[in-house]
Amino acid sequence: MSVADPRIDFLIALGRALHENGIPAHRLEDTLGEAAARLGLRAEFFSTPTSLISAFGEPGNQQTALSRVTPGELRLDRIVALDEVVDALWRHEIPVEEAHSRLRNIASTSSPYGPWLTVAALAVASGAAARFFGAGLAEVLVSTVVGLMIGGLGAVAQRSVTVGRVYEFAAAMTATLLALVAGALWPPLAVAPVVVSSIIVLLPGLTLTLALNELATGHLVSGTARLTGSLMTLLKLGLGVGLGQQLATVLPALAARADAQPVPLPDWTLAPALLLTVPALGVLFRARWRELPWMLVAVMTAFGGARLGVHLLGPALGALLGALLAGLAGNVYERRRRRPAVVMVLPSLIMLVPGSIGYRSLSFLMERNIVAGIDSAVTALLVGVSLVAGLLLANVLLPPRNPL
Repeated sequence: MSVADPRIDFLIALGRALHENGIPAHRLEDTLGEAAARLGLRAEFFSTPTSLISAFGEPGNQQTALSRVTPGELRLDRIVALDEVVDALWRHEIPVEEAHSRLRNIASTSSPYGPWLTVAALAVASGAAARFFGAGLAEVLVSTVVGLMIGGLGAVAQRSVTVGRVYEFAAAMTATLLALVAGALWPPLAVAPVVVSSIIVLLPGLTLTLALNELATGHLVSGTARLTGSLMTLLKLGLGVGLGQQLATVLPALAARADAQPVPLPDWTLAPALLLTVPALGVLFRARWRELPWMLVAVMTAFGGARLGVHLLGPALGALLGALLAGLAGNVYERRRRRPAVVMVLPSLIMLVPGSIGYRSLSFLMERNIVAGIDSAVTALLVGVSLVAGLLLANVLLPPRNPL
């Protein structure tokens, strides 16, 4: 089999593109397997969070390609563009050579949103998260301001690989110190919800859910590696929060009241919080603006389903209903609009992932409250498993049009 086969070049490029844009292993391998079958190739694929192995041909006479891939962020604009290229190829509207060329163009496209808009979106997401956690107006305002500063720190960290490796640690420490300063200046302020809300985007709840999904679908290597990565991120955040608290003890003026409780906002404020969350998530995940109405439908469906699920099944298993409804909504969208279901599923999962629970578990463990820490960790795992079960059940009840 010739190395210059354009079908092989296209599949390798497609695999790299999907990998670099955050597609999990089970989706990636299924998509590449179906693409190879449609192109008339015998192929096998093996994906890990840092590499992709592609083998073409009959066993014993295979041509193998190894791609070293840096784990990338989920970019919905590129995922939709990739889906459009693959769909055009299957419809015989373009040859495989042109499809390969379009993949290269997609890989070189810059973010549709500038760094300052991204920083503003992170600030809005932090303020909305504080409302979802039951915080009061003071906590929402401070979370927004601290989230803005953390976003600015992230924009600086992106310019340096070395600084980027300690970003989670530095962000958590900075958020803790700023929250304690705000608590000292604004005595009734509850510090804990401000810290969690300010770093909510950095919490690895989505990564944990993807890892459990990969493990549930039999991709043990990728799932284990991703799970370890999420735990490492959680440890860096916890270490940053712990160090920030210890540094604050040097200055007695930063001592905040441990028993301060937020004054909850009225229930009607949930609606504007949801409305603000969707465009913020759209910017953070680089979604196209015309997808925002569908993302809003997905977020409201998942949020309402999760609240109903908590009422019927309890806190640990309530996320199953939200994930089930989100998965069904995403598959309906994928079938009707011929766009990837991830456009609707991803923002829905963000509202349900157990990142804050995992952070609380680590906080308890650092405070030597072992029983509470283990209990929170088990709850986080149960929530993650519930999300995976809901998504898998949705694919059984309403299979997607394609694996992407």
